[in-house]
Amino acid sequence: MKLERRLGPSLRSDAILNQEYSRILSEIATLQRIAGDNFFKVRAFETASRFISDLNSPIGPMIDDRSIFSMKGIGESIEAELRSLRMYGHSPRHQELLRRMGPGVLDLIQINGLGMKRLQILFNEMAISDVPTLKSACLNGNLIGVQHFGEGVVSKLIGEIEHWERTKGKRYPLPEARGLAESIRLQLGSLDCVDKSEIGGSIRRGRETIGDIDILITSDDIAQASDYFKNMPEAIEVIFDGTTRASIRVVGGIQVDLRALDVNAFGAGLHYFTGSKLHHIQMRIRSKKMGLKISEKGVVPYDDPEAGPVGPMDTETQIFDAVGLPYIPPEIRMGKEEIGLAERGMLPDLLCMEMLNGDMHVHTQLSGGRSSLDELAQKASKLGYQWLVIAERSLGVDSKGLGNEEMRKHILKIRDIGTLHGVKLIPGAEVVIDSNGMLDIDHRILSDCEFVLGVVRGDEQLESSEMTQRIIWGIETGLLSCFGSPTGRRLGLHKGYDFYFDDVVKTCVDFGVALEMNAHPSR
Repeated sequence: MKLERRLGPSLRSDAILNQEYSRILSEIATLQRIAGDNFFKVRAFETASRFISDLNSPIGPMIDDRSIFSMKGIGESIEAELRSLRMYGHSPRHQELLRRMGPGVLDLIQINGLGMKRLQILFNEMAISDVPTLKSACLNGNLIGVQHFGEGVVSKLIGEIEHWERTKGKRYPLPEARGLAESIRLQLGSLDCVDKSEIGGSIRRGRETIGDIDILITSDDIAQASDYFKNMPEAIEVIFDGTTRASIRVVGGIQVDLRALDVNAFGAGLHYFTGSKLHHIQMRIRSKKMGLKISEKGVVPYDDPEAGPVGPMDTETQIFDAVGLPYIPPEIRMGKEEIGLAERGMLPDLLCMEMLNGDMHVHTQLSGGRSSLDELAQKASKLGYQWLVIAERSLGVDSKGLGNEEMRKHILKIRDIGTLHGVKLIPGAEVVIDSNGMLDIDHRILSDCEFVLGVVRGDEQLESSEMTQRIIWGIETGLLSCFGSPTGRRLGLHKGYDFYFDDVVKTCVDFGVALEMNAHPSR
């Protein structure tokens, strides 16, 4: 089937991706807020930015046929900016704001310790609109005495500016940050003075990259716990030292915040410091309608904030109970549909290890893996797996991969072994979909394979329509069981390749091909 029948004859390549549209609108919202523009204009651009970032299909065609205009949060003024981005590659409103405020304002936003109030003072009262000017003002003492800029704040800002200059807003892959966070949590949790210790923030929500680490504790001696925290071997700098909160910088540059919570409101604090911001907005709206106010201190009557909590607040379940909702797992607290789903009793069940019956993407030492076939089968048996797909790589996937004859022998060998350590072995192959949509192992050999995983390697810079065509042709061979690593992303390395996701999904449905949910930490 020709590509045009799948994608439509009017489709053209997109120079700007959805993420770029979303970024520009988000920057417009932030710049407007710093400049003190109308709150509702700011909120409109924020809403539109989030909507576009969540789209699974390219926004370009939606702008062309004006169907975007009917979408939530897209009014005439925002549509005009999108159309300009589509046609000319720039937004008039974005450019006007940058000309008026200076592009360096976007760097200021990344400096830790500069909240919106301080940013507004810097820009509107001090005419500071970039990091070099801010650094000079801090070093020369020009900010001392300015509202919200005491000596301590200015001293900390100098350190934060230098850290930003070194790292330029670096984010850390989830597994790296979570491993460090768990180590710190366990150390604090082992202290006699610490009762509870949990990881909060974006790590607890399972975000793919992390800006900083939040550790939450209850303690009968906060000063002792804080002193231990500030003097941990991992700490290279103390950023903040307060009564119930301390912040350090650890080896590698990541910031770790320690917060001591009220033992009777630990659940409220855990919920609050887990986030996300958008989830909290929805929770506040819901609680207000019920005559309640929700915060890190608990759920209290809205018209009497000095009153005590409406019930126990030491677990998150009790927080949700107080506003008439079932427990919402942290991983879906995104401020999207979770509140409505919870109201209707339709929250999804999250995947867990106990649900898995096998693994469909493992390699032995034969094609660049680290384990032998026997070791893989033993591990699968310990995990309680019923089956295991041995998907050896082709040469196109890995330079240590298999050619045609080696792949044929592999398929026969796995089929002959059948079961090992009580685990059924299934012959598989991981192959590359080349630029012509062909698979890089002889199709006759693959036709004897029980599970074929097709991936894309190289050509990440192809236009969306070309990459889509390549993938669809590979699926249409009828040999693939699964399209692997669908986005091609490697966190912290490259953003992957761009294609028309919905059209690839449609083709996968037509040909009975699965989409891999790649759980590798870097994917």
